[in-house]
Amino acid sequence: MSVDRTRGVAIVNEVMDPMDGDTVFGQRWGSGALVRITAKELNALMEGKIIAVDVDGESVVYLQLDTESED
Repeated sequence: MSVDRTRGVAIVNEVMDPMDGDTVFGQRWGSGALVRITAKELNALMEGKIIAVDVDGESVVYLQLDTESED
């Protein structure tokens, strides 16, 4: 597992249900839903596009590839 608390991003091996206790970021609320992306969406990220993700029909999260990162 790799956690970057400054950016609020973690690489994990499995989905953690926030109702089971703490997540990698501490206590959180919500469904803990898993969003699967397709190869087409992954390729779009690699091409510099941004992916919008609907979260529980209430919020939107945007994903963008960090091209300046050394990781």
